[in-house]
This record gives sequence, structure tokens and C-alpha cells, in this order.
Amino acid sequence: MRARRNGTRAAAAAAVAAAALLLAGCGGDDGGSSSGDKIEGAGSGDQEPSAEPSEPEPGAPQFDLPDDVQVEVAEDATGDEQKDAILRDHGYALMAQQEAYAATEATPNFSKYWAGEAAATFEADFAEYRKDGVTITGLDAFYFREVTSLKDGRAVVAYCEDQSKAYLKNAESGKVDKTPTTLNSYIDARATMEKSGGGWQVVDYQATRGSKECRDEA
Repeated sequence: MRARRNGTRAAAAAAVAAAALLLAGCGGDDGGSSSGDKIEGAGSGDQEPSAEPSEPEPGAPQFDLPDDVQVEVAEDATGDEQKDAILRDHGYALMAQQEAYAATEATPNFSKYWAGEAAATFEADFAEYRKDGVTITGLDAFYFREVTSLKDGRAVVAYCEDQSKAYLKNAESGKVDKTPTTLNSYIDARATMEKSGGGWQVVDYQATRGSKECRDEA
């Protein structure tokens, strides 16, 4: 597995939790973020996601995504049984998050893989999407995933998100809101996960928008 550079990881660790980051607009060039940001979409750039989605495992959850919503999650397997189980459930959590954004409400899959403050923050964001009459469309890619900490039933997964082909659309008219791809289309994120029964749930989320490393890895 590729090693992360410490400087970028330290920057991500300093970010505050912000649910709307996962679908936030490109706005501004300072690389910062706030929980009030919303996706304005990232333009369709020339870069393609670096990994193809893996085949689902037997017994894997089924996700109900609209035809115009695509999610790519790099497998990033390590060969370590426990870390790979964490990465597997982290991947399911990302799929569940996108499924919930498309539905603008917490789905059973979302409730299974998200808990605590992280779940509550995203649920508030889904409600804002419903209120604003918007939903998601396009491709969201997650990659460069790595378990950076694992102790006593608690793990941290660092990862990148490429929103360069992810957009908002008006739920009624279907009109898609696109803006040009910028550095802010690339997000350096981390999820804190806790063991729950036979699986893992995301209980905290932090991110930094405007990641050069994630752009270079895309």
C-alpha cells in the first residue's frame, strides 16, 4: 500500500467535522471548509478515478442508487484480515452515505453503517437537501483508503474523495448545477470507526477540502 505523507495527514487531522463537505461546492480557493457548504458540483475534468469498483462480496448489502448516481470505492486491500474488514465496512458506509444523499433521508443502510454525531450531522444535511429541493447526480469516487490507527475496537480510516464529476440537481426539474473543477474538488478525509456487533460503524468524520495529494492520486 502507498504511504501517506505526514504533512497532508496532519492537515486533515486538524479539520473540523462537516457533513456537507462530502457534497460541498468548489467555492473559494483557500482549501477550507464549513458545515454550511453545499455541493455546487465540480466540473467534468479530464482526470479519471484511479480505481475500478470491486465486485460485491457474498452477503454484501444492496444499495438503491438512481441510474444517474455512480459511486466508486477503491478496495485498497492490505492483506491484514482485521484492517480489510474495517475497509470493507468503510466502503459500505460510503455507499450508504451516497444512497442517503440521493434519497435525502437516512436509509436502513445508512443507519447500519453510521452512528453517533457523524450520523446526526449527515441526517441534518439530508433534511437541508429536502428543504432545498435538491439531490445528487454524477460520479463520486473514494480512493487512497488506509487504516491509520487501530486500537481497542476503534479505528481511523484516512481516504480521498474526488468530486470532479459529482453534482447537485433540482429534484423537480432535473436541472444539473455544474461548476468548473478546481482543487477544492478533491477532499482529504478521515473517518473514525467503532466496532459494533460483527461490523464497524463511522462515528466521526473530519475532512480538508483542496487536497493536492488527493488530486495527484486521482
